[in-house]
Amino acid sequence: MVKSWGAVLLFSGVLAGPASAQTGEMLVLHLDPERSTLDFVLDATLHTVRGSLGRPSGRIAFDPASGWATGQVVIDLARADTGIDRRDKKMHEKVLATDRYPEAVYTIDRIDLPASLQQGRNDVQLHGVLELQGKTHEVAVPAVAEVEGDQVTATGWIDVPYVDWGLPDPSFFVLRVGKTVRVELAIGGALEGKLPPATAAAPPR
Repeated sequence: MVKSWGAVLLFSGVLAGPASAQTGEMLVLHLDPERSTLDFVLDATLHTVRGSLGRPSGRIAFDPASGWATGQVVIDLARADTGIDRRDKKMHEKVLATDRYPEAVYTIDRIDLPASLQQGRNDVQLHGVLELQGKTHEVAVPAVAEVEGDQVTATGWIDVPYVDWGLPDPSFFVLRVGKTVRVELAIGGALEGKLPPATAAAPPR
């Protein structure tokens, strides 16, 4: 269960990329799993199913001047839960198949950044490929990133057409569920490197 914005998975390190794509000093965002969540909302007959897809981890290196980026976010799908054991068992066995695919991985190659990356609010969009159950899907993730010193928080959401992506439809008899699941993300992490001087925060008045 994850769309346009989804596999946030195991990142073993910052991947090397073509030097020609980098025009300035690289920044590295280290995700903090303890401050990061991926929740989902799925419409169903008579009620709405809410749950968690586990805590994402990883690192993202990017050039704030060009938007070139590299890195991976890993999603621990084996920890996905809705708070109801019987439903969770079916979700893991019949839909997510976490015995064979315990993680999803989002590999990032570009970030659309504001003209002036700065302290405070920044509207951004990540671009990359999500690997889910052995298949890959191009995914764009719009988000709002708040920068305070070297700390970053980001929130956003995407709609994932999980049935179109080949995952089983858990509907049965009178219980019908939506064919698209909304994934909501809240990310926290630390930024390594310095913002370009021209985009640094203005001094306090």
